[in-house]
Amino acid sequence: MDEQKNTEQKKQASHFMAFYVVGLFSIALVLILLSYLTQTRADDQIAHAETRLQEQVSATQGIQAKMEVLQEANNDQAQRIAALEQSLSRAMDENEMLEKRAEAQEGLIKACQLARSEESWPQMHEELDRLAQEYGLEALDGSDPKKLLWTAEESKVYNELRALQAEPKEE
Repeated sequence: MDEQKNTEQKKQASHFMAFYVVGLFSIALVLILLSYLTQTRADDQIAHAETRLQEQVSATQGIQAKMEVLQEANNDQAQRIAALEQSLSRAMDENEMLEKRAEAQEGLIKACQLARSEESWPQMHEELDRLAQEYGLEALDGSDPKKLLWTAEESKVYNELRALQAEPKEE
């Protein structure tokens, strides 16, 4: 009976060992399957994150390209504005010069009208003195061409009126 028990115990032990080995392999297989699924999920997440990163990089590059275009446009606009400001400054200077010239011409016309009659020569002298004081003799008589306020003909008329002013009155 001992032998029967022994063989039966051996059979049971071998069945137990077979179940134990099958159980261990099953657990190992489940662990391998879980590991595979986890790795696949991690790979998918990495691929998704990589795709989002690529999209963000593309968007960033697009924004940078647009910023470069906008910066170039801004630089062009700044240059145009600077050129327009210079043109405006020149135009304002020219306008101021034209206004001065017009005022001086009005004074010269007034002096010419006063020179027609000898009775109004003192007023002509006052007008010529006012012009010389306001604009400077160099700007009126043509002695300094850079400062000349009006045309050469007007300067000639002014000099002739000054010559009349210098002449003594004959009585």
